[in-house]
Amino acid sequence: MFVYHSRKYKVNESFFDEWSPTMAYVLGFWFADGYMRKDRSYRILFFSNDLQILRSIRGAMRSTHPIRKRKDDQCWDINICSKKLFQQLERLGGIRRKSKIITFPRIPSPYMRDFIRGYFDGDGSVFFVRYTRTKDKRRARELRTNFTSGSREFLESLMKVLQYEIDLSLKKIGVFNKGSSLKLGYGLRDSAALLRDMYYKNFPIGLYRKALFVKRIPTYQKHFSRK
Repeated sequence: MFVYHSRKYKVNESFFDEWSPTMAYVLGFWFADGYMRKDRSYRILFFSNDLQILRSIRGAMRSTHPIRKRKDDQCWDINICSKKLFQQLERLGGIRRKSKIITFPRIPSPYMRDFIRGYFDGDGSVFFVRYTRTKDKRRARELRTNFTSGSREFLESLMKVLQYEIDLSLKKIGVFNKGSSLKLGYGLRDSAALLRDMYYKNFPIGLYRKALFVKRIPTYQKHFSRK
């Protein structure tokens, strides 16, 4: 393992050289909640409002870079200065100012669920909706999952990958935030299959608060008597 030492910090500059479940996860998270910039130096950044996952990513990359609170909002980031990591991300499909133009990268099939879990932990959500069933007018609660992006091409490719890999339904891409953001949403059956695939037993890195939903899948759909 080659570790790059700067004046203050170090990082494994070979991190993106070989595929592994952890490498694919970190790449997926970067595609969701990361960016790259080149001004006086080459930098890659990860940001999140969840400190646990940034600490996990920093540990996976053998980085000693600090996690800093961002001034513009309520989240934190890791800012890594490395020309080699910057170029590796470009080779893997990373681009600057990517939010609306990013495309789905080429991921080896054995690591696809790790990449998708990384993206989901960055720009995905799992939640319940409550509604009244048309059939019997009973109140119900069901699980939903969403992926979000500014890039329609990325979400459409992700949808096709999920259909091929785990037989999820083809969906219509939704629009929100006055058209500035897009989402790919799944209902109960697809959400359960998705969560089980991403948060498989002994997955090496991820948001454990989202993984906890897997254990509760049998209770995800509940009906309530109408008052």
